[in-house]
Amino acid sequence: MSRAGNSVRWMVSVALCVACLLPQRGRAAQAPPANAAGALHVSFLYMPPTSVEPTYHTAMWLEDLQGHLVKTLFVSQDLSAGEYKTGDICPDWVKQAHWEKAPKSDVDAVTAPTPNVGSADKVFNLAEFGVKPGTYLFKFQVHITDQYNVLHYGKVTVGPVGADVKLDVAVGPGKLAVTDQFVRDVQVQYVAPSR
Repeated sequence: MSRAGNSVRWMVSVALCVACLLPQRGRAAQAPPANAAGALHVSFLYMPPTSVEPTYHTAMWLEDLQGHLVKTLFVSQDLSAGEYKTGDICPDWVKQAHWEKAPKSDVDAVTAPTPNVGSADKVFNLAEFGVKPGTYLFKFQVHITDQYNVLHYGKVTVGPVGADVKLDVAVGPGKLAVTDQFVRDVQVQYVAPSR
């Protein structure tokens, strides 16, 4: 074979190798697996005590749209260890969780120190919690004192599109003599699985 033929063959081989290494334009992005769940990002601010000394016992969980517990995501240490038995502390979560019957491995997986005064961020990898794509209610309840609790809640759709979660707030069942706001700047965002 001639020298020119070898040169052409070599240049074609190099061009094919380079083409294989370059990303292909126009190729559809690979979708995440159907059961991919993404993550829930929760940020909040616990204000310093004033005339009331809050306990800040905290629970975060997901329910289905019929109001049944899907998964507890976070429980503060004292609440998990026994304060839940009083019935006045984070009562919405207590009614759902049946914590006294929860397997120790589940309790250990979600129990952590009570968040400190100041801002905090929590990130929950929903696949690790066994959460499947669908629409859920996210709930975040904080005990302040006696029967006074603050509950932030909103719908979150777990799927291929991320979104901020619009939250509503409920307080009680007890009343506070002061109107101080102990839990502020609660933001929840669902981040879809990466493609």
